[in-house]
Amino acid sequence: MSLDFLFMALAFARAGDPASWSHGLFMSVVWSILTGFAVAWVCRDYRAGLVLGSVVFSHWILDWISHPIPFSTFSWRTWRWDYGHHLPPDLPLFFAGSPKVALGLYDHISAVAATILEVSMFIVGTAVYLRYRAKADVPGLTEDRSGY
Repeated sequence: MSLDFLFMALAFARAGDPASWSHGLFMSVVWSILTGFAVAWVCRDYRAGLVLGSVVFSHWILDWISHPIPFSTFSWRTWRWDYGHHLPPDLPLFFAGSPKVALGLYDHISAVAATILEVSMFIVGTAVYLRYRAKADVPGLTEDRSGY
């Protein structure tokens, strides 16, 4: 979701091609590394940095599986609840003008199924995080994981 928030901020700021800066493979790696280092530095926990950096990159992997999405041509007048029609890949490898990739899951399922899938992944991710936090908050169950 962090890459989506970055995309929205860049789109709102009208900063060139926001998809290449937020959802391109190269920049997804850059954002993941920056996130990992920032979290490790702020939390003084290298494992937390590694995990959150990996979570940021997992967004690109999930988008690679599911994209393209029809939002680049979104219009309330023409919105269809059945994706099921082929769209070209929309995830750039580098910046604007570079080759684009995507496996196209959303070309083969309905918008309802896609929404259920996205919400389910968010719920599972939240549950995993909350379970981890609950264990981390119990004294004696976790060791000092800081690398410093």
